[in-house]
Amino acid sequence: MAIQKKTTRNPWAWIPTLYFTEAIPYVMVMSVSVMMYKNLNVSNSDIAFFTSLLYFPWFLKFLWGPFIDMFKTKRLWTIAMQVIVAITLFGIALALTTNFYWSLSLFVFALMAFASATHDIAADGFYMLSLEEQQQSAFVGVRATFYRIATIFGSGLLVVIAGELAPTTGFKSAWSIVFVIAGILFVALFIYHRLILPYPTEDVGTLGGKKLHGKQVGLLIGGFILFAGIIYAAFILLSSILGLFGMVHPWRTIVSTISLVIITVILFRTYVAKIVENFEKSETKNELMLPFIEFLKAFVIFMQKEDIWKILGFLLFYRFAEAQLVKLVQPFLLDPRTKGGLELSTAEVGIVYGTVGIIALTVGGLIGGYVISKQGLKWWLWPMVIIMHLPDLAFVYLSQYMPTNFLVINIAVALEQFGYGFGFTAYMMYMIMVSQGEHKTSHFAICTGIMALGMMLPGMYSGALQEQIGYQHFFLWVILSTVPGFIVAALVKIEPGFGKKKLA
Repeated sequence: MAIQKKTTRNPWAWIPTLYFTEAIPYVMVMSVSVMMYKNLNVSNSDIAFFTSLLYFPWFLKFLWGPFIDMFKTKRLWTIAMQVIVAITLFGIALALTTNFYWSLSLFVFALMAFASATHDIAADGFYMLSLEEQQQSAFVGVRATFYRIATIFGSGLLVVIAGELAPTTGFKSAWSIVFVIAGILFVALFIYHRLILPYPTEDVGTLGGKKLHGKQVGLLIGGFILFAGIIYAAFILLSSILGLFGMVHPWRTIVSTISLVIITVILFRTYVAKIVENFEKSETKNELMLPFIEFLKAFVIFMQKEDIWKILGFLLFYRFAEAQLVKLVQPFLLDPRTKGGLELSTAEVGIVYGTVGIIALTVGGLIGGYVISKQGLKWWLWPMVIIMHLPDLAFVYLSQYMPTNFLVINIAVALEQFGYGFGFTAYMMYMIMVSQGEHKTSHFAICTGIMALGMMLPGMYSGALQEQIGYQHFFLWVILSTVPGFIVAALVKIEPGFGKKKLA
């Protein structure tokens, strides 16, 4: 007798664990790696640059987002990626036992990042398919809460464990043990989700379950490779041209990437859109081209949004200041006072930033989700922009006055993190708003890809900038960097009532 698959489940049974799971690889790649490499005596410049490069999978996931929309179910993609992430967590533990741990661990972190980015696409799509709009708004705070709890586990508890083990085992062995612990937990989460995630009726590929023959699959894969190859070649060309004018890294990379984004949007709004339009108007459609056109269509629909330039500006610059701040917080807390840091121990940083700070971040996110569900995103946008950016002054205070009181340091970090958690809720709801429609999974992937780019590019130069001007001037620069966030918030349009819980 066949077991009946449940199309719905109580969201509390899977949303908390799903977003706890989604956060773990991201935290390990983006935060824990920074702490680990700092403990292994890697320079701030290398840490900021190379860990910022690991944002690339989250930026580039918009390229394979349509595949996840087109083929199989979001549930299947989610479960499969959890298996791969578990393998890479154990892979980092193994890499740290080798003499070439730096290059090998970066490679495994990159694999983890790709699996994590793909998991994000599938899990976020699954979330939107499984819940009504008012539920999505109501559970934004819940998913953010458990995402932050996972962050506490990663950048808090695991960092404390590494700090406690290091005096007897050394940092390499301590961090290897930490990644084994994370891997075991991830295996348990995979098993749970394999059993508990529902099977939403809308969770089908946009191809409608059509089976593709070999030539269609080949053309689709070939088209994807060609598309990716053209983008990469264009990036190399732009970078080379800028090099001829004396522009050096990382500025060459930053300018090339932003230029490429602008060119890509223009091409999809014009030339590629025309190709898709002609295909759909054709009375005799070439079935061989159908999957590839469907792939392009997801991008075209997004790029043709009326306010696309304002959307891109908001996604890129709303967190411009935070993108620089986040890469230097842990080094600042760890560095000796002779270098302008607060000279905390690894375990103390795990408490201050990885536990107290994340709890404040979580509380901010919970309150943000709640107030938006009451009065909508439009009403709360400006309060969230202000409350997100002004607490960055806490790090100006810490770097200028160099307090030794542990409680004062905790309070300052908590204030900044609370503001960021509260203000980031507006960013998440904005992405959900602009992703509505037939290709919501692909469009949310595009939004989060641009979001990752907005974090990656400022982060790439933040370490080198800090080493040149010192922590005191760097955090003053961060305050100046909040200005673009206010500008883009003033330009975007918010649908009246969006995110507000509907009365029965």
